[in-house]
Amino acid sequence: MSTNDNSNVQSAGNLASEVGSVIANRNGTHGDPVENHDHIADLWNAYLGVRTGSQNGSERVLRRPIRGDEVADMMILLKLSRKHVGGMDLDHYRDSIGYAAIASLYVPEGADNAAEAQE
Repeated sequence: MSTNDNSNVQSAGNLASEVGSVIANRNGTHGDPVENHDHIADLWNAYLGVRTGSQNGSERVLRRPIRGDEVADMMILLKLSRKHVGGMDLDHYRDSIGYAAIASLYVPEGADNAAEAQE
């Protein structure tokens, strides 16, 4: 498969457009993607036992909480794992594109490529 083949580039562009439509359409059933990923992060943090604040009278952080953008990053890893274990499937790439698009919503407005991730 040649990367110089314009039909391949067009197919990739069509896939990205399709994913954009899916994200927009799922807002009604899945809710706002940023709010959803922040909520997932809260649930994962509770499940992992992430605690901040005082313990036995001393203030300490046991683990930095997971952020919503990191939820999207980890979901991309999940999809790549499914590809690795289960084989090639366009759905893995479709979902990865979607999660990358959601993660991009966390990039501060006006940030450039040199901006570091939020801590």
